[in-house]
Amino acid sequence: MVNSGTNIHSWAYTITLILLAASIPLSKFTMSITEFMLLGLWLWSGFSFSVGYRFYKLGGAFTGTIHLLAYIFSLAYNNLIDKFAAFFRNKPALIFTLIYVAHIVGLLYTADFNYALKDLRVKLPLILLPVVISTMEKLNSKRFNLLLIIYSMAVLVSTLISAFIYLTNQYVDIRAISPLISPIRLSLNVSFAFFVMIYFIFHETKFRTWQTISFITMALWFLSFLFLLESVTSIVIVILVGVVYLFLLLFNNILLWQRITLLLIAIILPMLFLWHINNIVVEATTAPKINYSNLDRFTKLGNPYTHDTTYFQIEDGKRVGLYICDKEMKSEWNKRSNIKYETVTPDGQVIRTTLIRYLTSKNLRKDAEGINELTDEDVLMIEKGLANYNYVHSPGLRTRILKIIKGYEVFQLTGNPSGSSVMQRIEYLKASINIIRDDFLFGVGTGDLEDAFNKQFNDMNSALEYRYRYHAHNQFLGIFVVLGLAGFIIFVIGLFYPAIVLSGFKDYYFGTFFMIMIISMFSDDTLETQAGVTLFAFFYSLLLFGRRKGDNMPAAIIKE
Repeated sequence: MVNSGTNIHSWAYTITLILLAASIPLSKFTMSITEFMLLGLWLWSGFSFSVGYRFYKLGGAFTGTIHLLAYIFSLAYNNLIDKFAAFFRNKPALIFTLIYVAHIVGLLYTADFNYALKDLRVKLPLILLPVVISTMEKLNSKRFNLLLIIYSMAVLVSTLISAFIYLTNQYVDIRAISPLISPIRLSLNVSFAFFVMIYFIFHETKFRTWQTISFITMALWFLSFLFLLESVTSIVIVILVGVVYLFLLLFNNILLWQRITLLLIAIILPMLFLWHINNIVVEATTAPKINYSNLDRFTKLGNPYTHDTTYFQIEDGKRVGLYICDKEMKSEWNKRSNIKYETVTPDGQVIRTTLIRYLTSKNLRKDAEGINELTDEDVLMIEKGLANYNYVHSPGLRTRILKIIKGYEVFQLTGNPSGSSVMQRIEYLKASINIIRDDFLFGVGTGDLEDAFNKQFNDMNSALEYRYRYHAHNQFLGIFVVLGLAGFIIFVIGLFYPAIVLSGFKDYYFGTFFMIMIISMFSDDTLETQAGVTLFAFFYSLLLFGRRKGDNMPAAIIKE
């Protein structure tokens, strides 16, 4: 580790780290800016303004400027030598950066250099942050806690912006309430911030009562927000990490009744979650029995109803195909909308089908009376492809499960996985396995990921629509596709070796963060976006390489 030299540099480095942490949930632009600021502080740490001024004054303005520039370049040169020497002595940090180096090696056999260079640019934090953080001064306890507090406040601000968008109904898809970074990345930040608050509440003794109350409020809000965002992955992450945390607490020296209580909570919590999910599925797919002879046969205008139980099935516990009168719906809808009743939109939306489902979700009959009950907002939502009133007005875990069920039913009916993210992931899994089978040892190369998947989808004659033809949606499979078995082994070693050598898994913060990120990698390409890779590289590096040992490490979950 190379000291920064002055207290000014020390605080400048700390503040820049804090700004980068705050940028992760708020702004991609400031993420990049603060990373360059860190690089500048790393290159010119130890810069003395008084020494620089003396050089500048030597021999007048022109000569002094030359001396000043020489001083700056000499400082950068010496820093590069000293800090790279320190970095290469830091074996755990060096091993971690091999993940990025493996992607550079992948350039040797790639065909698409434009995509490869873009990918390397996005993943630059994987080498920049561990090199800088491992060779700069370590944060003490006070500064580290300050960083976590400001980071959590930034996450709070991001969620409040999303809540405002939700309350003002400025969205059709619930994922649109996260405008700053993708909702998946935001949910990961919220998950980590939630567990930061948990540590502050139960383990940190330095805070005042009002601060602890604030942390409790934030923790409850973060947990509620994950349900509002319909983030099933992060909800599962919070439950799994929470259960692991409770089980590990059993190893502490606590009373027997406390151990039994923790054990019961750790067992009951996931069981209650699964029971709740099962109830949602049963309620959503089971409609009350109906005596069809008692159903009305005609509308109030005297037109006959159709009761379709073949094409339209059960949605949200209701039979979608009951009380359909196409004649009245067509007439009244065409009066309310410029998008005609028979229209099939460019994205494949059938207005008639969307309208029938939407009316059902509002418990309205599919006739003139039902159409006239729709508000102007309802009409706009239907035109935009929203097929269920609850998707906007009742977001949450239940609504997310309803979407998954409907997507599965559409897949069963049509064989097209495009309507469900779960079915899409199964298609990505099939494509990934086929690509890996063809390029097992070294993969397709750093730049050929997208081309390989597009070709594979075509070879599979996949029904997946082109707008949904993404990558693996599994970071481990994605690495295997790009770099093969060799790169996959390097990736796994890069993830686990530093943590094992530095006893990272005994640290509450690192252990929690690591579990969050690893679990997320099984369902998403976590390192393929700027927000995801920066979140991972920053906190992995800071928590393992960037804290002063001893005075700021949180108590181990398992006491030795």
